[in-house]
Amino acid sequence: MAGNGYFQFKQFTVLQEDVSMRVNTDGVLLGAWCRMPIKDSAKILDIGTGTGVIALMAAQRMFGQSSCFEVAAVEPDCSTSIQALQNFKASPWKKSLMVFMTDFQQFVPLCQDRYDLIVSNPPYFVDSLKNPSLSKRLARHTDNLPYEDIITGSKMILAPGGRLSVILPSEESKRFVSVAEENGFATLRFCRVFAKEGDSLPKRIMLEMSLDKKAEASSEDLCIMDSNLGFTSAYKAITKDFYLKF
Repeated sequence: MAGNGYFQFKQFTVLQEDVSMRVNTDGVLLGAWCRMPIKDSAKILDIGTGTGVIALMAAQRMFGQSSCFEVAAVEPDCSTSIQALQNFKASPWKKSLMVFMTDFQQFVPLCQDRYDLIVSNPPYFVDSLKNPSLSKRLARHTDNLPYEDIITGSKMILAPGGRLSVILPSEESKRFVSVAEENGFATLRFCRVFAKEGDSLPKRIMLEMSLDKKAEASSEDLCIMDSNLGFTSAYKAITKDFYLKF
């Protein structure tokens, strides 16, 4: 449920008055779909956290399987990072969540940790008309966070066996995979997201990648709406632990 500058989930609330990008379907889908690390003291990183929704979803999912984990978030926009921190502090998992107000490129060389999962709903507009708002331009366009920087930075700070998960439009995903493969990544999971049943082209692609090329890859399809424009059972199943309406 959304209203009055906030979005209410089952176990946490996301304030979003002072952010460049509000809670959206892409972020929630990725937060629900990406696989959580199955180990003690797991470390997760959310690149470009925005409201912090993916980091919060990861914390909720990790708390269900472990009491010892860390979820870090990187956000370069000042007001947005403050809002994310407020959301973290108001959550049941505040001791396991942290936010760094910096861009990913500056974060990587100073990072002492190695992450078991790096997740991102990255900006993907490349040549489209840019929003006059600086914060919205930074959130939506790849200028300040190119795919190459996400991939090479993640390669430097992933733990052995770690995974990188992103969500992108179909055409952009091809470019991302190409750059990732050039840097030694292999695709482990590939999910085509369709707006509704019967659509011929996917609206989004969710990717899970790893530097472990021996791992076996899998692919799947997910439709958000059925032919009657109701939510599909598959979409409800993947998001039911978060959305109030399910």
